[in-house]
Amino acid sequence: MTDVDRKAAEAADAETRGDFRTAARLYQQLGTALQGEHGRFDPRAVDAFERSARAVRKSAEASP
Repeated sequence: MTDVDRKAAEAADAETRGDFRTAARLYQQLGTALQGEHGRFDPRAVDAFERSARAVRKSAEASP
């Protein structure tokens, strides 16, 4: 398992537990790291940022 896979799995696990803020932060960090290593438009970075946005939306929907 690569470091990218491990970080993505950690973020997905946080999302599954309902910890959407942590998931969003982890996805954001992953996206930023991928951009730094592979360029601004790396598809994995874009995917990580999209997942971060979804976690933020889920967090907003879950809060009273």
